[in-house]
Amino acid sequence: MRSVLTWQDRIQNYIRETGFPENIFMGEDGRVVGTWIMGNDYRVKSSYYGGYPPTYLRRIKALFPDKVSTLHVFSGKVDLETFPGDTVDINPDVNPTFLDDAQGLEAVPLEKYDLVLADPPYSVEDCKHYGTTMVKRNKVMRALQGLRSGAHIVWLDQVLPMYRKDEFTVEATIGMWKSTNHRFRGITIFKKT
Repeated sequence: MRSVLTWQDRIQNYIRETGFPENIFMGEDGRVVGTWIMGNDYRVKSSYYGGYPPTYLRRIKALFPDKVSTLHVFSGKVDLETFPGDTVDINPDVNPTFLDDAQGLEAVPLEKYDLVLADPPYSVEDCKHYGTTMVKRNKVMRALQGLRSGAHIVWLDQVLPMYRKDEFTVEATIGMWKSTNHRFRGITIFKKT
């Protein structure tokens, strides 16, 4: 059985694995808070619109070295070399593991996963790039209630999705700046109760 990491363990592993300075901290309320400034490297490895900034997946992976089964929701062309896992997308052209609507996740065996990375379209304009409609974030969070207890969700977005406090707790909030003239995004890390 794997040992349960504390958030202080996760932060120390993040510093050790990434070499980045300590820019996330334990708040007095027991939650992790911080800010990541991603720098001016605009390249997206997959060249897919809306892809993660270059160091994002490395940073998240360093926070969760204990997780063994990852699901990328709204996966697009996520870099599975940097962060292996299964993928879910509504677009068959990106060859997801599960071709499914994230608002239901009916084809996905959620109980199998202990970590979910979610990065939904932020706006109607973004949806036009993907050929989709706006997602109802609360429906995605409702679908993710099927995760097993102790699983974490790393939600990257411009808004905090509605969620049930009896199903999830917020363990961390990290602000993320990509660089100048880019949108500010928030990373909310939920734990399934």
